[in-house]
Parts: sequence; C-alpha cells; structure tokens
Amino acid sequence: MPSLMIHLLTAYKYNPNSAATFWIGNIAPDSVSEREEKDKTHFRDRADRPNALRKLACTLNLYDDFSKGILLHLFLDYYWDSYPMHNFIETYKEGNWFPAYRHEIALAGCWLFHHTRWSKTVWDQMIAYPMLKYENVNGIVKGDITDFVKRNARWHAENKIGPSSVFTPDFIEEFTSKVAVDFKNWLKTV
Repeated sequence: MPSLMIHLLTAYKYNPNSAATFWIGNIAPDSVSEREEKDKTHFRDRADRPNALRKLACTLNLYDDFSKGILLHLFLDYYWDSYPMHNFIETYKEGNWFPAYRHEIALAGCWLFHHTRWSKTVWDQMIAYPMLKYENVNGIVKGDITDFVKRNARWHAENKIGPSSVFTPDFIEEFTSKVAVDFKNWLKTV
C-alpha cells in the first residue's frame, strides 16, 4: 500500500495524457475505508493474489479508463506489498511497524505532490469530474470516491513535508518506472 501520489506517478508514467477517469481509478481502491474490506478488494486475503488480479483483468473492460486505473492500482499494490513494504516490515525493529510505515509513505507522497509539475492539475481534474459518471467496481462505491478525492487533495496541498529517507525520491522513480513498464507488458498477456 503505497501513497496515493506513488499510484498517480505510476499512472502518469503509464500514460501522461490520461483522462480524469484513469487518475481516479488509480486511487479509487483506497477509498474503501474498512481494512478487512480493503484487504478483500486488493486481494491481500488471497494466497493466489497474482491469479486473482489476472481473473479480475479478464472481467473488466480494459478500454474503460476507470477500470484500467483500478487494475493498475491493484497491480502496483501487489508489487509494492511484495517488495518495498515487505522489506520495511522485515527490517523495522522498534515495535509496531505500521505507524512508522504510514509516516514514511506520507512523507514520500507529499514530497511527490509538491515536486511534480503535473500533480496539482491531475488532482484538479479528479475533483472536477462528476461523481455520477463513476461505476461501482470490485467493491468500490462511487459515492465514497468524491469525498475521498477532495479530502486527499486538500491534505496533500496543506502538508508540505518529505521526502522520505526510506522511500526516497530516487527509489520511487525507479520503482514506478519499472511497474509502469511491467503493467504494459502484463496487459499483453491478459
């Protein structure tokens, strides 16, 4: 579970000229507030998570930007959970890892928001997109998305913090570039 800005950076690298629906799809899965439900919608409760992702891809209209955004979100989360987050958990020795982890991804995300030339435009596009156009997909409820987008746009704008010393800008650049390319290649196999 990387920050929303890490999701948007990956989406931007995948297609910098995307429609608002693609950006929204890339953060919409995190609008699910219940942790147990989020684990289900992200397939974290599945031993066969890559296969679950592939099956979901086969049920989605991948010409629909919102659906493709959701799929990229879940694809990125799988890789993030398997490597950066896993390594953080394994090396963290000071008690409960979760608050420290959340702090580091908040630092990374806010730094990205304030240091990418496109982020404010992307957030403004998401805010302006009419909620009525969303579809309920894979446990994501359209009514939850608009408030989620507005709340997180405001939070990013109000918090000028970072970067993370754990998830450094260089690490994030390299990681997101790799995932964007891997996603393009993976889609060809679906």
